[in-house]
Amino acid sequence: MIREKKYTLVTGGTGFIGSHLVENLLSRNRKVRVLAMKTPLEEIENENLEVIREKGAEIVYGDLRDRESLDKSVQDVDIIFHLAAISRPMNIPVHVYYDTNEIGTKNLLEACKNIKLKRFIHVSTVSVLGVSQEGRPLKEDDFQKPTGDYGLSKLKGEQLALEYYKNHDIPVVVIRPPLTYGPRCLARLIIFKFVQKRLFPLFKKGQAHMEFCYVDNMVQALLLTESRQDILGEVFNISDERFYTISEVVNTIAKLERANPPLINNMPVWLGRLLGLVAELGAKITGIYPPFSRTAAEWMSRDQNVYDISKAKKVLGYSPQISLEEGIKRTIAWYKEKRLL
Repeated sequence: MIREKKYTLVTGGTGFIGSHLVENLLSRNRKVRVLAMKTPLEEIENENLEVIREKGAEIVYGDLRDRESLDKSVQDVDIIFHLAAISRPMNIPVHVYYDTNEIGTKNLLEACKNIKLKRFIHVSTVSVLGVSQEGRPLKEDDFQKPTGDYGLSKLKGEQLALEYYKNHDIPVVVIRPPLTYGPRCLARLIIFKFVQKRLFPLFKKGQAHMEFCYVDNMVQALLLTESRQDILGEVFNISDERFYTISEVVNTIAKLERANPPLINNMPVWLGRLLGLVAELGAKITGIYPPFSRTAAEWMSRDQNVYDISKAKKVLGYSPQISLEEGIKRTIAWYKEKRLL
């Protein structure tokens, strides 16, 4: 008797990273089910949904905040990639972060107690570690203070996943992405637009470091966590092969956009904070998430956002294949195809 293949469930499979992961799985002849919301947070998710549906993904509708809606999605599933989340700071009520990233994760884990899983890959974020001090790369257990409700809610979700591994034998592995970019990522579009218009400001000539990970590299890391039994309960920071200076990223984007370097390459930090405050006040009036903030000024002027990925390289054999230049080239091509640049 031939045993029918079980599904791989991808929550958040209509999102940016999730849709790329789904396409990769389908290309490997996998049975893929995607948990999607009937009313997505972003319009592009509808477009992504149609792309992956046409390629063979099964779509089920549900909501992490609705426990009962999750039971159908986990039936006949043996591997789960849990990407569904409020995946970045947004202009939303504070409770939505926790309802989705914390309670929503718990609801999914509860649904998994009644099935036999081979793997539950929980996608967290390096933001749970907080910011590093003066360029010191943070390892997986080197916790600082999480920044804001986004980071704290994701930390609580990650802690729940590891708790269910210890107490309920759910085979959890945690992956922490950094700032990730690539085709279909509208959240990073503003960077490319500002660079194109030469309006992306550099502090201290852009010598602060940053993580900037191409989406295909991230998908590679996720797939490496599927089958190894010796990594259950482990956490892995993921990024590109190395971190970059902000000027390296900006100048690479400018070169490939055939734009000139930024007009301002040494903005005083105090001025950046002031402009960030003005943008934040304007956002409160308009209800639009600010394109710049005091936090952004701090991030762009200090070596605060660097993370150690040596564990992923050593244990998982992670070796990102797409270079910064190639990743940016592919991203620009997609933006231009969609007439966004």
